[in-house]
Amino acid sequence: MPVKICQSCGMPLNKEENCGTNEDNSKTNEYCKFCFENGKFTNPDLTMSEVIEKSVELSKKLWMPEDKAREIANNSIPKLRRWNHSNK
Repeated sequence: MPVKICQSCGMPLNKEENCGTNEDNSKTNEYCKFCFENGKFTNPDLTMSEVIEKSVELSKKLWMPEDKAREIANNSIPKLRRWNHSNK
């Protein structure tokens, strides 16, 4: 069974404590706790470019070469529901 990922940043949602919350405080399996809280995006003005840069910086801290991190982020984040307007 594939691991669900946050549809804003790509974080794995393999643990319930990683999941964000809906307005009624129930867990959502669509977004992580860093991106979505109480039924709203925690940073509604965040751009896709900013998410890509944050992802690259985090990956570099985890010892991934920047070029590989950027390739992965540029190929995956635009496909996530929050950023892929064709999914709406």
